[in-house]
Amino acid sequence: MGKMSYISYLCESGNKKELAEEVGIEMADEFMKAHNKMRENRDNPAYQKLNDIHDEMQKEVKNERIVSND
Repeated sequence: MGKMSYISYLCESGNKKELAEEVGIEMADEFMKAHNKMRENRDNPAYQKLNDIHDEMQKEVKNERIVSND
C-alpha cells in the first residue's frame, strides 16, 4: 500500500493519533479538515473526482489488508 493510500485510510477511519505519527500534528489536522470537506461535498462536481480517487485508495487498503490476513 502506498503512503498516500495509508494516509487516506487513516483519515477515513478517523485515526488522528496514528495520522499525527505519520505526518505530524499540524499536517494531521489539515489532512482531516481537507478529508472532511471533501466528503461533505461529495455531490459537488468540483469534489467528485477527489472522492472517486479517495474511494479507490480505500479499496487498495482493503485489498491489501485482506491479502495480509491470508
